[in-house]
Amino acid sequence: MGIVHRYRTLRGLVNAVVLTAAIVVLAGLPATSLGQEAEPYDLVLAGGRVIDPETGLDAIRHVGIRGDRIAEISTTPLSGREVVEVSELVVSPGFIDPHSHGQTNEANEYQAHDGVTTALELESGRMFVRRWLAARAGDAMINFGASAAHGTVRRFAMEHYGEQTAAITRLIETEGLESEGLDDLFTETANARYEPVEPHETPAMLMELSKELDAGALGIGVPVGYYPGATRDEIFRIFELAAARDAPIYTHIRDARDRIAPVQEMLANAAITGAPLHIVHLNSMALGDIGVALDMIAAAQARGLDVTTEVYPYTAASTSLESTLFDPGWRELMGISYGDLQWEETGERLTEETFATYREEGGTVIIHMMRPEWIAEGVASPLTMIGSDGMPYAPGAHPRSAGTFARVLGRYVREEAALSLMNALGKMTIRPARRLEGIAPSMRLKGRLQVGCDADITIFDPDTIIDTATFEDDLSFSEGVHHVMVGGKFVVRDGETVEGVRPGRPILGRYRQ
Repeated sequence: MGIVHRYRTLRGLVNAVVLTAAIVVLAGLPATSLGQEAEPYDLVLAGGRVIDPETGLDAIRHVGIRGDRIAEISTTPLSGREVVEVSELVVSPGFIDPHSHGQTNEANEYQAHDGVTTALELESGRMFVRRWLAARAGDAMINFGASAAHGTVRRFAMEHYGEQTAAITRLIETEGLESEGLDDLFTETANARYEPVEPHETPAMLMELSKELDAGALGIGVPVGYYPGATRDEIFRIFELAAARDAPIYTHIRDARDRIAPVQEMLANAAITGAPLHIVHLNSMALGDIGVALDMIAAAQARGLDVTTEVYPYTAASTSLESTLFDPGWRELMGISYGDLQWEETGERLTEETFATYREEGGTVIIHMMRPEWIAEGVASPLTMIGSDGMPYAPGAHPRSAGTFARVLGRYVREEAALSLMNALGKMTIRPARRLEGIAPSMRLKGRLQVGCDADITIFDPDTIIDTATFEDDLSFSEGVHHVMVGGKFVVRDGETVEGVRPGRPILGRYRQ
């Protein structure tokens, strides 16, 4: 009986080993423990401090990459066709920027040097989303995507602009989104920002927004602060549509001297309809009332509302001087004056005379309107994620276009210890990924450094990372970002741009047809 027992035990062990080997093969994991030589990975990141905010992993690991995916994270060295030594560096999921107006490779290069692997235009959105996505596909340095542009769609729904919008559509269909003459045609519809969408025009507006969701939009961008003519009824109907399609609304809330009432409007609409809601750049919306605004969002979340928000780490905003934000009364509304405005093109501070001249001319202005303590509160809050509100590339553009993420990690984590490295990285990776994964299935594989996830990876030195762009000079790359990978391809290596590499992919909404 003893011999038989030992035989059965041995047979069980053999079967267990065979079963383990089968699982290993099926999982696509190396079988070196079974005496087999593992196939080398395409690339190994060796000996870095791997941080994954979703699981809480913070340890020295070796990362094996095959193709565009993370294939293994190991405590022991791995074999790779190429091995990159990253000891003393943090290996993080690539940063996800939910608020980026710079949707060109020229702008993306600065973002990549700031650690960004995915940059999305969610506040304002893009009209003709399907065409826009197709125009960037195959020629993007980092991943990209956009919401449906309510601000533009509402103009197209206004019947008295039918001639202009028909001309815009024809021009785009025949000559593309960068066609000459488009700006002039859109200028002819500029007064739409002061006008309401009439009740009989609302169904057409909602239908067009729904079509944009079907084209791959990542929700609906509702920057209502830029079109004060929109009624509360109009905005409520957008929330109803968003709830019906389970699509997030990303909103630049109304501008008002009472900074809390616009927050309440959006929270009320979300509560009544059940629509997912994301309030953009809360720091420049709530200003000195950011504390109570955050408390309101916390209370909404505690009651089960799907509400999120973001901040950027600078004390100045930036937008078009000809926008409605600078209509009469702007000084009282923002609590600033002419000298707090900086003309992007020259860097000069404005006067009453130059304000009038440049507003007529049109262009971008930097608005020095926030206090450091407001920014520190927003960045440190457990409720916020980080979004740059990065502008299209231009000489003298707002430094947030190049340094947002490095600034958080360098100033607020390392220098001021306002939050931990793990918490800061969570605001840049897993939180925006979770905000988007309901509408964009591909985001379930981003914002995470785990086996099977996309090899969108940022590798930086936590002791030196910092922004270098300023309000006085042209944009400049952040320091301390050593390597950035998108889909397993380096776009930044050893701190230098990898020329001609375009691995960026579109982030598509789940309704794409």
